[in-house]
Amino acid sequence: MQLFQQQYRIFGSFGATIRNIAESLDKMADGMVPVIDTECRSTMSRPRSNAWKSRQVFGKIVVYF
Repeated sequence: MQLFQQQYRIFGSFGATIRNIAESLDKMADGMVPVIDTECRSTMSRPRSNAWKSRQVFGKIVVYF
């Protein structure tokens, strides 16, 4: 209900099971936060795309559109 009321958006990747997602949500509820490597606008993502393609990142990449 909190997800709906606060209009959270959850994005994931393919390959995750419902169990994995449930465990992740439980960890976030307990205070764990994801490691974010990069945050950028979609118009500025090109300079970092080589790093992404070669997997030279640690953590999540957040792209704002």
